[in-house]
Amino acid sequence: MPGGSKHGDPSADPIRGRVALVTGASSGIGAATAVALAEAGATTVVLCARRADRLREVLEQCREHAPSSAMFPVDLVDLDALPDLARRVEAELGPVDLLVNNAGVAKRRRMTDLSVAELDAVMRINFYAPVVLTGAVLPGMIERGHGRIVNVSSMGTRSAALRVGAYAASKAALELWTEGLMLDLLGTGVRAQLLVPGTTRTEFSEPSADNEAPFPPDPNAQDPADVAAALLALLRSDDFEGFASDAHAATSLAKRSDPNSFLASVQEHLTPSPTGPDR
Repeated sequence: MPGGSKHGDPSADPIRGRVALVTGASSGIGAATAVALAEAGATTVVLCARRADRLREVLEQCREHAPSSAMFPVDLVDLDALPDLARRVEAELGPVDLLVNNAGVAKRRRMTDLSVAELDAVMRINFYAPVVLTGAVLPGMIERGHGRIVNVSSMGTRSAALRVGAYAASKAALELWTEGLMLDLLGTGVRAQLLVPGTTRTEFSEPSADNEAPFPPDPNAQDPADVAAALLALLRSDDFEGFASDAHAATSLAKRSDPNSFLASVQEHLTPSPTGPDR
């Protein structure tokens, strides 16, 4: 079978000898993850994104370690095309063992200015596309008794959703859907996991059409390769949820432990200081 996917013991290395499909693989976290998977021994890395020219660059890097890797340009907005994409990939390269739903679209817009159409556009790529693509490869994984699905979320769900309410909402939906999927897959040999990265040095945070201005540069922003390393570490662990840094894990814990105090602190930071004689 093309791709030479090795099935068998579900406890075996989830990367080495596997066929891995990565969405949003043309740049940033997706590109770094695709290359890291190839370097870690994946037999075939399947790259999916809109920009074919950028995919070719990443494909060259992947093929240095995984020669049978391939690219499939696709626009995830077209949900109806995703089941056919999965069928083509598996027909040409073999069953998908590992799916990384990484593709995402930014939306920096105040909630008071956000339209329903804008929210729907964000949800289609950030939430519905992972759901549809997972649904396309999941039956085969369950039949074989092995598979991994890693969904990439965002610290936008664990910090303050200022000006990114639509984006954070789409990622929050993905998080709870992934949790439900993980629980429903118990006993099947297939596992769903969640990676929650923070600000990363990618074009995702750069100026773009239909978005408000980016936030000020974050001096603690991570390199995509570091986030990819965190994703691979999560894959090799028994954890459901992983973070790209200890600081992100601590922030998430602080908000979950006491959301009222956490958000009160955020509001205090955002509220302009009063001026005048009474100050």
